[in-house]
This record gives sequence, structure tokens and C-alpha cells, in this order.
Amino acid sequence: MPTSSTPSGRTNPAVRKDESTLIRGLRALEAIAISPCTASEIARLINVNRSSALRMMQDLEAAHYVTRDAQMKTYTTVPARFVAMLGSHNDHADWSELIDPVLADLRDEFHESTIASVPAIGVMVYTSFFPSSNPVAVREQLGTVRPMHASALGKAYLAALDPASLDVELGRLNYESGTASAPRGPLELRRRLDVVRETGFAIDNEETFVGVTCVAAAARIAGTLVGAAGVSGPATRIESIGLDVIGRRLVAELARVSGRA
Repeated sequence: MPTSSTPSGRTNPAVRKDESTLIRGLRALEAIAISPCTASEIARLINVNRSSALRMMQDLEAAHYVTRDAQMKTYTTVPARFVAMLGSHNDHADWSELIDPVLADLRDEFHESTIASVPAIGVMVYTSFFPSSNPVAVREQLGTVRPMHASALGKAYLAALDPASLDVELGRLNYESGTASAPRGPLELRRRLDVVRETGFAIDNEETFVGVTCVAAAARIAGTLVGAAGVSGPATRIESIGLDVIGRRLVAELARVSGRA
């Protein structure tokens, strides 16, 4: 099943003209982590000329943060570089020992892929992935990233933050990625987060990729918010199981994980 989309080509209105090269570089990484981009596409997304974007990508490639497809002339991130950064992200470095058995059980129960993720620079990074045995299913790898504003994983994490921390995170987000169903600004995202708080779980209803639905809930260890976990698969199959059914199971199982820590 496809797990990437073509950049829209629109200029990103969230990028200010006075932003530093470092901030533009981080925004470029966020963009290509979600979908491969050419230097020209990156230039439009971060409001620089193509030559500046190309030099930036060459520097990142030399540092092994991105790789370039010679045939397609597109850049993608190197997941291993970002996974390594997450090693000391939280004091609960062994949290996967607690949550992975839950993900494996939920995968076997629903026959769909299950995921654990942590936040990093405005995106959610996959730290665990248990693939579905179905021939048509979501296929991912460790280090895959998804946008906070559009993904169920990101919305579950954001909805669990305190107001001050949420304001900080919303200021970091780039609302350009995702499908036409994704929220396009902080006000719309806040409204969706209100719903997440009411239900306890978040839904990505084809907001990141057309045809793919994910249900996720915040993950805590000993009461400390560390990320989010979810169940993902083809939209028709996830909906046939029941979004509420999956959501309630995730909330219950993740609550038990936090209680055992």
C-alpha cells in the first residue's frame, strides 16, 4: 500500500522571510520526512531559491541526514539518524519493553498494523512497528515520521499536553502536509484536539494518506507522557472493525501499561 504523497508545490505561508538557515533546514527535513521532494519543491516549501535549497540538501546529505535518489532527483531522510537521536529522549528508555507486548497483542486481535511513536521536531517518529499479516496493509519501518497535525499519533500526543506545552508545539507545526482532510491551521487543529480529549483517542481519517485510517491514544509510563500508540490499516477495514472499538481498547491497554510501570 502506498505510504507517501506528492508535495502540493504550494509556497508554505508559515515560513517567514526572516527565518534562519537552521530553521529552514529543519522545515525542509520535516517536509521530506513526510514525502520525498526535489530541490525545487523544497525551495518552494521553505521560500528560498533552488540554488539555496540545493546547497542545503547537499550539506544534509554530506552529514548523512538525507539521501538523494539519482533517478528521481528527490531527497528523503535517513531514518536511522533520527532514531539514534531518540535514545535519550525520555528517562524511560526501556518503555518499549512495556508497550511492545501490547502492540503485538492488538495486532493479533485486530489483524492490522500497530505502531508506537515519540515526538521530535513537530513530527511523530515510529519507535515500534508490528506489521499486519494481511496481503494489503500498511507497511512501515522504524524511524518513519508522520506529521503531528494530521496523524492520529500526533493528535493523540498533542491532546494530552498541558496548555503551555501545547502552545509551544502548535507554534512549531507546518500545516502544509497531509491530504485535503487534514487541518490547515492551529484553530482547526485545536477544535479536533477538543474531540480527542472527549473520547480519549484520536483518529486519522485519511488525513495523512488517502485510503489509510489510524486510531491512536496517548502513551504514558508511570504517568509521564512519552508519545502515542495506534492501530493503522486500510480505511475500509479499520472502519469495519469500528473506530470506537479500537479506540477504547487502546485507551484501556495503554492505561494498564502506565499503571504497571
